[in-house]
Parts: sequence; structure tokens; C-alpha cells
Amino acid sequence: MKGEQRWRLAASAAAFLFPALSVGVANGYSMAAVFLLVVALAATPQWWGKPVELRTAWQLVGAFLFMAAIWQLDGLRSDGGWRSVDKPVKFLLVLPCLFFLLRFPPRQAWLWAGIACGAVLAGLRGVYEIVWLHLPRAEGSINAIQFGDLSLLLGLMSIVGLMMWRPPQRKGLWAVLLSVGAAMGLLGSLLSQARGGWLALVLLVPVMVLVKSRFLDRRFLLISGLIAMLLGATLISVAARQLGERLDRARQEVEVYETTGNAESSVGQRLAHWKAAWRMGLEKPLLGWSQQGYEDEKKRMVEAGEVHPYILQFTHAHNEFLDVFAKRGLLGLAALLALYLTPLLVFWPRKASAAASSSAAIVPLQLIGALVPVGYIGFGLTQGFLGHNSGTMFLLFMTVLILGAIQGERKTASVQIAR
Repeated sequence: MKGEQRWRLAASAAAFLFPALSVGVANGYSMAAVFLLVVALAATPQWWGKPVELRTAWQLVGAFLFMAAIWQLDGLRSDGGWRSVDKPVKFLLVLPCLFFLLRFPPRQAWLWAGIACGAVLAGLRGVYEIVWLHLPRAEGSINAIQFGDLSLLLGLMSIVGLMMWRPPQRKGLWAVLLSVGAAMGLLGSLLSQARGGWLALVLLVPVMVLVKSRFLDRRFLLISGLIAMLLGATLISVAARQLGERLDRARQEVEVYETTGNAESSVGQRLAHWKAAWRMGLEKPLLGWSQQGYEDEKKRMVEAGEVHPYILQFTHAHNEFLDVFAKRGLLGLAALLALYLTPLLVFWPRKASAAASSSAAIVPLQLIGALVPVGYIGFGLTQGFLGHNSGTMFLLFMTVLILGAIQGERKTASVQIAR
């Protein structure tokens, strides 16, 4: 039993470290992922061959393997050498972590603490870069868009924890920690000026409201909703000037592109990219052009005067779905949809499943698990999110950590019922 406790303590430590270090610390997500992988491999005799109680885990395995195969096929077609295995290997290395976490589930308190601390560190990193380094946009150690979008996701997760999770003890301390995490995560997003993250709120907020309205007492929902609105209004007022300037600039860039075709702007190059990617996808709809083929064809289009040369500075189309369609065709698009929709279906809270165990413990985890793919769908409308290491790692490892925490709560509930 002591050995099992040690493994579960290691799993809980990973559940804290990954979200805590994922945004505010340089390469933090990689260090935490390596820690979890090493622990999972060391514990292989403990989980290898053991039955997987959560059947939905196999659905995630299928989605991960499908995407790994698509990335590897693209690498072979692009003749990228050893670099071609960089993407698919991540989808394979997360699998032992998944099976380890299902065998030794992390305690969800550690996960919530990691989420809140990660959001706080992201906000502090943003303040440091804007106030002390005088950077125009907070960007962390990744880039402004990735930093801002992941900060936003951690902030929203903190709000879920604040409004829905019932900690077994020290409720006041947890309320303070999660409140600060919510504020700092949203602040990090605002300081990054990542407009794509704000666009994703159109998808994220309705999902949060829908789930909370089904599982929360209406009076508590109203009070907590008012608090969240007050918090959001306060943060927006702090960054109102920057928000206004970014939105005005976006409108101007659209007008310039439509009237002159000039793509030398954030919005202009996106519009040019989207047109080119859509056209390329239609020309090779099944498998696409591959990464190398996409870049070669884009150069040809520029030389022929068909697209603006400014887009040659970028290796993706600034839209996850159009980018995949152009490079990997409909087959790649199917893999991307499976990667997003599978965890959404796995995590989506259902009253029947909630009634079977402790809904107060499991539903908040299910909601933050659903927020990850929903957020990625929104982020992907204006950014090739999975084209960045931070995007891929956060999606994969947060998904398996949340599923592991859910497994832990189900085990605890089953033990209590048995007693």
C-alpha cells in the first residue's frame, strides 16, 4: 500500500506541476511532462496489462493515434528526416502517462492548485514583461498569442473551480487562491492583446453557463455569476485603452486589405493566408500538399503574383482548420476533429453519470476537461495552435491529467458506496 501511495503522490505532483509551470515558466510544460513520463515509465510493471476501468480512455487513445499517424504521414511526405517524428512522438509518449494516471489517479486538489498557480504565474509574467521590460505585448517564453490564449484558459478553469468545486477543507483559502488565479489568468490574456482568445470566449462562455446552470443551485449561480461579471468588468476597465486600440486597428486592417490587397498586417496576412489555404485544399482535397508542399506551392503563388509575398514569413495559415485542410486534406481534417471532439464527448457532463457518483467532485473536472477542446476550436480560428509545441503539449497532458483526476474521484465514490 505504501508503494501505491508513493506512485499516487508522484501523479498528484505532476497534476500540480504541469498547469503551474505551463505558461509562466520558460519550458515549464516540457519539464513537467518529462517528469510525468519518467514516473509513468518507472511504474510500468504496476500498470502494464491491468484492465482500464474507464472505457472512454480508449476513445482518447484512438484519437491520439489517429493524429500521430497523420503527423507522421505528413513528415514522410515532406521528407523532414528526424524532425518529422517530433509531432507524432508526443501523441505516443502521452499514452503511458494516461495509463499510469488511470492506475494511480492524482488528487484533484493538487490539480486545482496547479491551475490556480499557473494562472497567477501567467499574470505575473505578463505584468513583469509589460511594466519592467516595457514589451508592447506580454508573450511569456512562447509567443503573445499562445501565451494569452493559454492564460485565458487557466483563468477560466480557475473560475470553474471557484464556482463549482467544493474543497473538503480550508474553503476560504481555496476561494482566495482560485479568485486570484481567475483574475491573473484573465489579466495575462489581456496583457498579451491576443484577440483570438477573446473571440474564443464566444464559444467558451456559453459552455460554462450551460453546464453550470444544469448542476448549480440557481441562487449560487446568480451570485457567483455577478462576482465573475464584476471581476471581468474590472479587468477590462484596466486594459480598456489597449483593447480599444487593438479592435480599432483590426477594423482598419480589414479595410486596407479589402481596398488595396495589402497583407502586411496582422488581419491582412490572415485573410490572405485563408484564401490561399482554401484554394490549395480544394486542389488536393484528400491528403493535401504536406508541410513542404504547402510552403513550395505558396512560394509559387507569390512568384506568380497570385498572393501577397508577406505571407511567406509564416509556416501556417493562421487558421487550424484551413491549415490542416491545405496540408493534410480531408483525412487530416478528420483527425483534427477527432482530436477535439473526442475529449469533448468524453468530458461532457451528464446528469446520469453525475448521479452515479459525487457530482460535486466530478462535474467541475468534466467542465474544465470540456473547456480545453472548446477553447482550442476557438483559438484555432485565428491561429495554428497545434503548430506550436506549447499548444500540443497543453492539450495532451491536461487532457490525461483531468481524466486521471476524474478516475480518482470515481474510485473514491465507489469505495464510499461499498462501505
